[in-house]
Amino acid sequence: MFSLHLTFSSFPLPNAGLIDGDLHFYHYSTDNANSDPVRVLEVHARTKYCRVAQFIKGGRALLTGSSDFSILATNVKTKSTIARLDNTHEAATNRRISLTESTIASGDDDGFTKVWDTKEYSCCNSFEAHEDYISDITFASDVMKLLATSADGTLSVCNL
Repeated sequence: MFSLHLTFSSFPLPNAGLIDGDLHFYHYSTDNANSDPVRVLEVHARTKYCRVAQFIKGGRALLTGSSDFSILATNVKTKSTIARLDNTHEAATNRRISLTESTIASGDDDGFTKVWDTKEYSCCNSFEAHEDYISDITFASDVMKLLATSADGTLSVCNL
């Protein structure tokens, strides 16, 4: 099980991804510190361990990455599949970051970083800069560079 901290409609939504692929999103009351969390969204979109999740399209869609090497886009309101890309990486995806309104980057356990067009749900860049898993990704928008760190102890700077 993992947990992330995502933002949806300007409210933080802590969540838990379960080993069966389900995602549960919760809202905590800021008025009463002793109140129990309320589950606001539950997505049953995966059959394998969900490793990373990110809202796109202004919070209307949720992208998830799994140990089955796929990326899945789910409509948050209807919980229906918008798009599913299989074999997006040759290893499990473990990091994802928004670059622009229509692009994201993902990193995998083999050290590959890929850039995705969320309008077309297609890969538009791929970088093989590391020998071990991607531990973090950030984006320098002023110079259009994607920076990634890896468990191999290196930092890559990729020109988009």
